[in-house]
Amino acid sequence: MSESFDKPLGNEGTDSVNFMIQKTIRLEKEAARWKREETALRDMERRYLALSENPVFLLAILSGGRVTYLNGRAEAFFGFPLRERPRFLLTDYVAPGYCVEVEKLLEQAGGDELWERRFSFPVLTEGGAERWLDMAVTPVEYRGEPSMLAVGYEIPAPAENEPVAETKIPAGFSCSADNLLAAVTDRDCILQFMTEGFRREAAPMWNAPPETGLSMLELLPEGDRGLPFRLAVEKALSGEGAEIGQEAGDRFFSISFAPVFSPDGQVSGVSLVLCEKTGQRAAERKVRAEEEKFRRLFSLVSDLGIIVTRDEGRIIECNRAFHEKVFPSGERAEGKTLEELGLLPYGALKNTLYSGIGEKGSVRELKQSITLPSGEDLPVLLSAIPLERGGRQVLLLSLRETVVPPARAPSAEAAPDPSGEKAPPERSRGIDELLGIPDREGFGRLLSTEMERAGRYRGSLSVILMDIDGFRELMEQAGEDGGKKFLRDFFTAVKSRIRPTDFLARLGGGEFAVLTPMSGYLAHQMADKIRDMVCHSHFFPGRGVFCSFGVCEYRREMSNDEFLKRAGIALREAKRAGGNRAVLAPPIP
Repeated sequence: MSESFDKPLGNEGTDSVNFMIQKTIRLEKEAARWKREETALRDMERRYLALSENPVFLLAILSGGRVTYLNGRAEAFFGFPLRERPRFLLTDYVAPGYCVEVEKLLEQAGGDELWERRFSFPVLTEGGAERWLDMAVTPVEYRGEPSMLAVGYEIPAPAENEPVAETKIPAGFSCSADNLLAAVTDRDCILQFMTEGFRREAAPMWNAPPETGLSMLELLPEGDRGLPFRLAVEKALSGEGAEIGQEAGDRFFSISFAPVFSPDGQVSGVSLVLCEKTGQRAAERKVRAEEEKFRRLFSLVSDLGIIVTRDEGRIIECNRAFHEKVFPSGERAEGKTLEELGLLPYGALKNTLYSGIGEKGSVRELKQSITLPSGEDLPVLLSAIPLERGGRQVLLLSLRETVVPPARAPSAEAAPDPSGEKAPPERSRGIDELLGIPDREGFGRLLSTEMERAGRYRGSLSVILMDIDGFRELMEQAGEDGGKKFLRDFFTAVKSRIRPTDFLARLGGGEFAVLTPMSGYLAHQMADKIRDMVCHSHFFPGRGVFCSFGVCEYRREMSNDEFLKRAGIALREAKRAGGNRAVLAPPIP
């Protein structure tokens, strides 16, 4: 701004008003000029960012012949990232006989027009291969230093006797290039030119082979199949890049769209680049299939399972058993930490987990006690396995419930015999001695409690009675020790098929019962799955084990005895029909 406008005039009145008017006009002109310069800088930035992200063009910035910036395509061309060799000399990778010409190309010279200098030369890449590069340069200022902005693309090697001449007019891609899968269209999507590689690979993708002068939109399939292509073209014409996937028979390609800018900064067309990703897509599908398989198994196991971050114990994912046990109200567990929920002191466990994983690769059966939101303490065996999810290290924690027999107060009956003989241990009331689960008496108490709760809250409740077919004969053949082992194995197998919210009891002999908060239809399905699992298990070598099931759904007008009686009638119907089947008691008329 001129100094004359910064000094007020000597006269008052009209001179002061005129001075302020002139100063306002000057400020408005300065603001308009700054706005135009800002717009021009933003357009230039957009053009250079488009070059930086373009999958075909190599973009480099050189200062004193040393490379200070490379885009991703240029790093792939040279075979190493710039951070490994910062500020390397470009002439160190130019083939012998072309170094002098490249040095002249990179010299700072005044009076050159924008992108006036251009030269083609071979480059010796990191792998020792000779690859030809067509490069154009223009002077710029980068980080306060005079530099050269270089843009180029790979071209086929010329014939042996063909002279390599410096060209002043950019001619685009060489149409005979078979290793480049690229094409350029104008704003109306009319193909201006394409490489032979693009013509060959793009032919199976669309309704007709692409030809110069045809509109790409006419080649696309109708309906939703051509919609992603049209949207990507619109995005590129607005000045942004886009990428879509396209199948061609048994192969898969990604199509990258980038805007093509004219010398005045306007979008004049769209460049398309094909890249085959059949192998990458197959690998991604395999990874997704493995993840889906893991998720399915993870959700079906009966143990409480959670995946947490290694540092702070934040829950990333949990299985259905954990969610139903810890959050019966349906609240989400993801995003919360174990200490925040009050379940486990993860901070104190971290060192133990890390040391165990470092020594053995995993932590198995570490005794812990978790505190549920209801205030109940649940003894568990904690196991930990390291995993990788989403590119970061996480832990899979498995919490298996342990059965703790109820404590009994000392009684006079349990007092030691004065004669010194040890009295036989008293049988725990309501608990099966062999399996540690409720017996018939304990199941009766559970049944009363759950029926009252189902009636009060109008919830579903069903009972499944199961009886091992030919149980007495099996036990006689197995003997005492073999029979006990069989019952333990049978209990473990059945336990793996029911949910953590279900109750399993042994009513005596080979008769068991499951009390589940399910409808009769779903309980019958679960009984049939248990039946199928048992008959396909190998409890005894060379002999199968079969079970019969009776299922009944609770109704409010039923008493405890009637509830069990109807399930027993269904069980007898299953036995009468030959066994190895599950029968659902019909609803009360």
